[in-house]
Amino acid sequence: MSASSRPVVVMKFGGTATGAVGRMRTIGAVVRQAQASVRPVLVVSALSGVTRRLDRGLQAVVAAREASGTAADAVIDTLLADLKTRHQTQAREVLSEAAASAYEEDLQEHLEALRLRLHTVVDTGFTPALRDAVLATGEQLSVPMVVATLQDQEVAAQAGDATALLQTDATYGEANVHLEVSKAQVTDWFATLPDEAVPVVAGFVGADANGATTTLGFEGSDYTAALLAAFLHADSLTRFTDVDGIYTADPSTDAAAQRLDR
Repeated sequence: MSASSRPVVVMKFGGTATGAVGRMRTIGAVVRQAQASVRPVLVVSALSGVTRRLDRGLQAVVAAREASGTAADAVIDTLLADLKTRHQTQAREVLSEAAASAYEEDLQEHLEALRLRLHTVVDTGFTPALRDAVLATGEQLSVPMVVATLQDQEVAAQAGDATALLQTDATYGEANVHLEVSKAQVTDWFATLPDEAVPVVAGFVGADANGATTTLGFEGSDYTAALLAAFLHADSLTRFTDVDGIYTADPSTDAAAQRLDR
């Protein structure tokens, strides 16, 4: 059966799936097994905790700017060092040597872009648009690592640019998706992919009509996955996480949480 004749399925991997070495490797096993009968499309989140670290870091930069411009430089350096260590460490553990080396070049490029955005905050002040551009960095760092992990496992993965797929309004922080435009962009993009390609798209991220990065709100990756599933007439959308179903409460914090059968 050719890939083009297989039903499309959307697989969404959250931060708990991407943010640990063993779980990231498992993504490849899940995708390879699925390819026998379906055509997977992946939506991935930032590594666990990274988006919130970016948000806290941005708040610290804004506070330091108000207190002292020179203090902001130290805050920026600390944030970038934390992000570099987190991603570099995981990449070296999960990827082949060649793939890890290539990923670190990509990592450095994105971190330098983040540094420029944060210095713009210092120079010109905070804006919701700058916040979205900063927060989107988490997904921009996780997508290439997932792609490289899959490629190491002989999956023909390739990154899809969420900012070119989902067009939104300029409600930064909780942008509204322009459904018809986005549907056309997604379907046109998907039609150009090779049959065996496994696209990996950042959740949570879009762009307004002027090309400025927007975000769909915290936990917006699930919404991204649902949109792609609808636009591509997917047979299913599966959300992979670190628990084995839906519970009455968070089982990691509530011992009385019960798993729901339906």
